[in-house]
Order: sequence, then structure tokens, then C-alpha cells
Amino acid sequence: MSPLLVKLWQALVSGLSIGSIYALIAEGYYITFITTGALNFGQGEFLMVGALFGLTCYVSFGLPYAFAVFAAVLLTGAMGVGLERVAIRPVMRHALSLSWVLSTVAVSIILKNAAVQLWGPEQIKFPSPFGEAVMLIGSAGIFPQELFIIVAALGTVFAVQVFLRRSLLGKALIAVAFNRNAAAVMGINVPRMVVFAFVLSSALAGLGGILIAPITFAWAYMGTVPGIKAFAAAIFGGLENPIGILIGGLVIGPIGILIGGLVIGLLEQLLGIVNSNLKEGITFFFILVVLAISPTGLMGRRDISKV
Repeated sequence: MSPLLVKLWQALVSGLSIGSIYALIAEGYYITFITTGALNFGQGEFLMVGALFGLTCYVSFGLPYAFAVFAAVLLTGAMGVGLERVAIRPVMRHALSLSWVLSTVAVSIILKNAAVQLWGPEQIKFPSPFGEAVMLIGSAGIFPQELFIIVAALGTVFAVQVFLRRSLLGKALIAVAFNRNAAAVMGINVPRMVVFAFVLSSALAGLGGILIAPITFAWAYMGTVPGIKAFAAAIFGGLENPIGILIGGLVIGPIGILIGGLVIGLLEQLLGIVNSNLKEGITFFFILVVLAISPTGLMGRRDISKV
């Protein structure tokens, strides 16, 4: 395999691992949006809490990685209850209120400041349970953690969809999303389902945090970019379409690495030193182009109005 193909293969795997995390977080956006019409704009900070608390359990307490994952998911899921009670329920009493935008942003800032006080502002290395050695796949060196992220994140996304469509609790959640008044008439506890939606969404973000931390760093500001890009993936794929969201995450992840890296490389040759953060702008420029062509996203629902 040529050196160029090796680099492309490595970049593709890295992009898919990051994109899988975007898809996992975006799945949480999807669940809360279809249920309540609201989004948690602090989703990235729940990812951060999952990573840092998982790090504490794994490194400081010496717990096995699997137990650290479970603890991080449990904590962030419990935080979802508090989020719904404090930041969502009080402001959603008014049908046209958008105050949940400000309240969830406020929660994200509070969590970020709390994390700085508890863990400090520095980036902390999260040791991978698979070690630092690379696997040779097609002459390319791939970190086992990256492959684990792809399998675990995508497996979780598919498991959530099966849960929503096959289990009694999942069907109740979908019924509330479809018509909460009809669901209440059928005996479904709507407020409890709303709480459950935020628990599930927050737990998914926490899982994403402890999965991605070993290939990045765990620190108080790690959730900002993944939270924004996961939201972009949800809009890009279609916020009410779980398959579109999955595709959005898996497209945006590799785009940021492959196309962004290619453009930056060309600009460096032409102009000299170029800021590597430019690849973030390239990613969002691509999203803007797609949304200009299809405003509801790749697989978003298109409403047709008859006049």
C-alpha cells in the first residue's frame, strides 16, 4: 500500500471514530427533540463530565474500565433528571417559550466551571484500556481504541433504536413523541417519559465522553466542539430522522479530517503556515452548502403546504 493510501486509511478510521461519537451525541438530541421539542445545548458538557468522572473512577479509584464506563453513564443519566427538573420543565410550561435554550446553555457553563474547580483547567491524559500500541491493518497503524469507539458507539446507536421500537418503555416514549395527549389518554405517564428522554440523552453523551477521551484528552473544555458538531450532524442528517443523524455523524467526522487536512495541506504549500483550526471552518462550510440545497438536511422531513 502506498504511503498516500496508508495516510488516507488512517485518516478515514480516525474520522469514523470521531464521527461515531458525533452520531452518539446527536442521537440524544434526536430523543429529546421528538419528545419535547427541546434540545440540551449542554450536551457537550455532559460528555465532558462522563470523561472526567470516568477518568477518576478508572485511574484514581483503580476500577476496571467497564465499571468506569458504567459509573460515567449512571452519573450523567442521573444528571439528566436534574436537567429536566431545573432547566426544562419550568420553562416548558409555556407552549411558545424558547427559554430552554438559555437555561441549557446556563447549565453547560455551570458544569464547565464546576469541572475546572474539581479537575483543573489542564488537559489530562486518559490511558486507553487497550494500551498505546497500534494495530497494523492494511499497512496502516490503527489504535485499537479507535476501532472500539466505532463498534461501541454505533452498536449503542442501533441498540437504542431497537429499544425504542421493540421494548414497551421505548414504544411509550415514541407514543409521547407522536402525540402526547393521545399517549396520556392511553395511560402513559407523559412527564415521566419526558424525564426518561433526558436521562437517556444525557447518558449517551456521558458514554461518548469516556469513549473518546483515550484518543484525545479529558479536560473541562473538551465538550464544546463535539457538542456543536453533533448538533451540526443532527441538522445535517435531519433532526427527526435517526438514520439521517447517523449518516450525518459518519460524514462530518471524516470530512473534518480528510477534506480539511487536504485543503490545509494545499494552502500550506501555496501560502506557507496556515492555522490548523481552519479545518473546522471547512467542515461547517460543507454543511452550509448541503443545507442551502436541502434546508431540512439530507433525510429531514419535508412538509408540503397546500394553498
